[in-house]
Order: sequence, then C-alpha cells, then structure tokens
Amino acid sequence: MKYNITAHRKIWLAISGSLVALSIALVGIFGTNLGLDFLGGIRWTVHFETPVETAQLTEFFATQDLEKNAQILSAAENDFLITLEELPEENLDTIKTNLTTTFGAYEEKSFRRVDSSIGAHFKQKAFTAVGVAMLGIILFVAFAFRKIPKSVNPWRFGGAAIVALFHDVLIILAIFTVLGVVLDVELDLQFITALLATLGFSVNDTIVILDRVRENLRLQKASDTFSDTIETSVQQTLQRSINTSISTLLPLLGLLFLGADAIFYFILALVIGISVGTYSSIFLAAPLLVTWKETMERRK
Repeated sequence: MKYNITAHRKIWLAISGSLVALSIALVGIFGTNLGLDFLGGIRWTVHFETPVETAQLTEFFATQDLEKNAQILSAAENDFLITLEELPEENLDTIKTNLTTTFGAYEEKSFRRVDSSIGAHFKQKAFTAVGVAMLGIILFVAFAFRKIPKSVNPWRFGGAAIVALFHDVLIILAIFTVLGVVLDVELDLQFITALLATLGFSVNDTIVILDRVRENLRLQKASDTFSDTIETSVQQTLQRSINTSISTLLPLLGLLFLGADAIFYFILALVIGISVGTYSSIFLAAPLLVTWKETMERRK
C-alpha cells in the first residue's frame, strides 16, 4: 500500500515550516560568514618543494601580524590554497620573504587579489542574481501553466514553486551559517554558483510534478478531488524524481569524499541543495497547492 503524501500534508508542511523558522533564526543570530569574493582579500595557491603540513602553515601565518587568521586548504601534495585579508603590497612582500625563509623555495601557481570595493560589488550582483532567478522562475511557471482551470489558478503553481525554492535556499544558507561558526567556512562565489544550480535542479523537479498535475487535471473524473489528483501526480513522478536525484548525487558524493579540498564545500552545497530540493518538490510544493486551494475555498 502506497503512503499517501497529500493526506498527511499537515505533517510535511509543519516539518518544512519548522526548518524554515529554524533557518531564519540561525542566519539572524549568527549572520553569514562572507569570504574573499565579497569582502576583498588575497587568494594564493603555492607549491612547496619540500614536504609541508597544513598545521605548520597555519602556525606560520598566526605569527605574521594579521588581523584575521589565514585560511589554509590542502589542494594536493605540497599544494596549498591560502586566503588572506586585504594587505598592503609591502606587508605581502614581507610574508613571502618569511615564507621562503621558514619553508624553503616554493612556486606561486596562482595569485588573486580582490579589492574590498569590488567584493561589495560582487556581493550585490550575487544576491541580485539569486533574486532575479527566483522572479524569473515564478513568472515562467505561471506562464507555462496559464491554461489550467481557473479554479486552480496558475499563479498558485508559481507560488508553490517559489515557496519550495525559498525553503531550499534558507536551509542551505542556515547549514553554511552553522559551518561558518563551527569551522569558519566562508560564503563565496562558488557557494552562489551551487545555490543557483540548486535552484535550477529543484525547480526542474517541481515542474515535472506540476506538469503531471496539469495533465491529470484534464483527465480528472467527476468523483476525484483536487487532493486525489495531486496525490496521483506525486505518485506517478515519485520514482523518477528519486532516481534522478540519486543518479546526480552518486558522482557528487564521489567528488565530495575523493575530490580536492578546494572544492569540498562547493560539492557539499550541491549535495545538500539537491537533497533538500528533491524533498521540497515532493513533500512541500505539491501538498502546498492542496492546502492553498482548500484555504481559498473556505474563505469564499
């Protein structure tokens, strides 16, 4: 016997509502730990000729009179990605000289400096991109489903999709807020890229279900309720949604555990986003349509 998701929608909506409330509270209390791309600074990849440990580099930079500790990531054997605060050129030259004195010769494989004013510009553009993406999605969904019965209202389809997207974004942001507090993980342009990729995956999953709802509304029997049609649509697309998510997550999990440290949190954001996006498409967007329609009918 199949589990009736729509019949138990109050449970799923309560879970989602609690997660969103908790996410908002966490972000509000701790704030976001913005990184180099948004605050400005230096990102530097170096390769040492002699073996060097991450702990040794961390200890070295702790002695370099920096206002904020350097972020050190091991990219490969003797390769390290170093993130520093914005520094005057002469201070950076001193650090480079001291680095050679302490650890011997090294090769500078890449160097990137972001001015604080440019970082602020990136921050504005990044959050504008997320906002525009969400607006575009709700308009597209409403337009794509404009021919459904007026009793259902195409704007509710767009509204359900955008609520699911807000749900996904807030949960990912809250998790990375906690990681920022516990592990000093920073939000950067990679995180925004993962966020936008999550939006695309999530809305694709949601639209598959909503499109099946649209088809089933045309075939709906007189004895079927709107809730029955939604549940039928969810069950018909459930296996496809789960299989698609699993096939996407498997290579990402491989990269998460076996890939380079430099992309670990980017992949982690994708893994969380796809998992949460699949959940919201099945257990939030579709049940929300039923609740929304029933609430509107009771108010008439």
